[in-house]
Amino acid sequence: MRASYQWPTDTAQHQSNRNGNGNTNSNNNHGKHLSLAPKATVGSGSQTEQDATERAMKWRILLFTLIAHWGWVQVQCQVEGEQSHSTSVAGMVKLLKVEAQLIDALKDYAGELEKKLQAVRSGIVSMRQESKKAQDSMEEYLSNPLNSFSLIRRMHRDWTLWQMFLEDPVGPAQLDRIQELREQMPSSTDLEEAVTALDRIQSTYGLEVADISRGILDGRQYNVSLNALDTYAMGQTLFDQAKYVAAAGWLYQALSWLESNRLPVPVEVSKGEVQAVYAETLLKLDRHADALKVVNIALGGDKRHDIKLLLKKSEIETLIRTGPNSIGIAPTLKSTAQPLGEYERGCRGLFPSASKDGRLHCVYNSTNSAFLRLAPLKMELVGLDPYMVLYHDVISAPEISQLQDMATPGLKRATVYKASGRRSEVVKTRTSKVAWFPDTFNELTERLNRRIADMTNFDLLGSEMLQAMNYGLGGHYDKHYDFFNASTATNLTQMNGDRIATVLFYLTDVEQGGATVFPNIRKAVFPQRGSAIIWYNLKDDGDPNPLTLHAACPVLVGSKWVCNKWIRERAQLFKRPCLKRGSD
Repeated sequence: MRASYQWPTDTAQHQSNRNGNGNTNSNNNHGKHLSLAPKATVGSGSQTEQDATERAMKWRILLFTLIAHWGWVQVQCQVEGEQSHSTSVAGMVKLLKVEAQLIDALKDYAGELEKKLQAVRSGIVSMRQESKKAQDSMEEYLSNPLNSFSLIRRMHRDWTLWQMFLEDPVGPAQLDRIQELREQMPSSTDLEEAVTALDRIQSTYGLEVADISRGILDGRQYNVSLNALDTYAMGQTLFDQAKYVAAAGWLYQALSWLESNRLPVPVEVSKGEVQAVYAETLLKLDRHADALKVVNIALGGDKRHDIKLLLKKSEIETLIRTGPNSIGIAPTLKSTAQPLGEYERGCRGLFPSASKDGRLHCVYNSTNSAFLRLAPLKMELVGLDPYMVLYHDVISAPEISQLQDMATPGLKRATVYKASGRRSEVVKTRTSKVAWFPDTFNELTERLNRRIADMTNFDLLGSEMLQAMNYGLGGHYDKHYDFFNASTATNLTQMNGDRIATVLFYLTDVEQGGATVFPNIRKAVFPQRGSAIIWYNLKDDGDPNPLTLHAACPVLVGSKWVCNKWIRERAQLFKRPCLKRGSD
């Protein structure tokens, strides 16, 4: 649900002015308790024994945190050489700067060519004048000893110098500069990731290839379009990935573009080349008759004597005569379309926009800590199972800018923990870049952690570091759980416990796409700059809650920045103690 009234104050600004003496973990509870983490009432017993137990637990948590941090450093070293340009908009900014340098080098190269061309043209004018004098009466011209001498001298010396001038390379400095910049250019892997990302956008949001090529994204027209080189690259790569239906659509679009447009000579691609790949794609789809038509069209154009196409034509004709598809209707390109799942529905904004549960409401949270009595936070109760709240205006614009500036230089490809290998790895299901910050990194991280403690009423000791994240081209995180499941990931949970809660700050608005969806409960939260969503990953008895399955939808248009923190359960012994499981 959404609040039906305007919030009168900017609580994020109040929070940003908080000093380090605030009581972030106050157990005072005046008025109705609205804490994300219900406060526990400690039973009778020795306070001294309780304090000793807490101190011992904190030392164990601190030790394990240091060990976990060392493991994180090792993971970062493993991905240090990974560029993954397309996985972060902020990371791709440097590509534009590199391209600007390449254009400058090409411009300087053109200048060198112009100088050489001007020298050649000037020489031609001078030599043509002398040659024309001789052509009128050759013998008379040569009868003059000065003309004869000049001719012999020119033929012996000048033309040798002209040959050397023509053979002299043009713009070697510019060529060397381009070669130096090649190290910063995207690799073939980067191109494959970009193709996969655009294909992901198309399939998730149900877009048409023709619309994408014209710059129409989910019904909105943008001042951009794709040429034949772009669409041909999409088709080629998808063909190599055995995604033949998708490849056929992009290759057809490349051919349509070439019908009325031409490419610059150095990067030109012929229609015949595209037609050959398109025909091969149609063969993979068992569309033999259509493939034969494409080959015949190609043979009628600039590939009429191409031996490979002639052999391919013969092969297709044989398939048509003898193959199982010689009779009947060929399958259409849409025959393999997948049914629309809850994940796709959520990403497209098709979940119900309002809940009928009267218990969901908006409120100023002023009870989690003593400080919140002075600067209450705007809290929207989003769900009860799992427990989920959305805070509004909880991080200020200056804080967001500072956090982005801190993160950008150190962004690295995001990884996912693999239980099988017991380590974090780069995976295709998570495409973004992250930067991690220890709790005491600077004044901002300390302030944000105090605010998280206020928002959740949890003890952050032993919890994971703040993680700032930026998504790139079609950036997403496929369906996953945040909890580790202590029964199978004991090495990650034995000291600090499992991830009891997730805190996710939205640092930017996203023009299109980028929602956080929970398909099992049919809820979707779209990024709103300055807001933060929090949910419990574990049930009251400490077991993982399967309803917390969630995903980050592909970013369609925009730069999505988020900051999250995973809170561990062990330090919440007296904050949210495990309840006994109900009898079956």
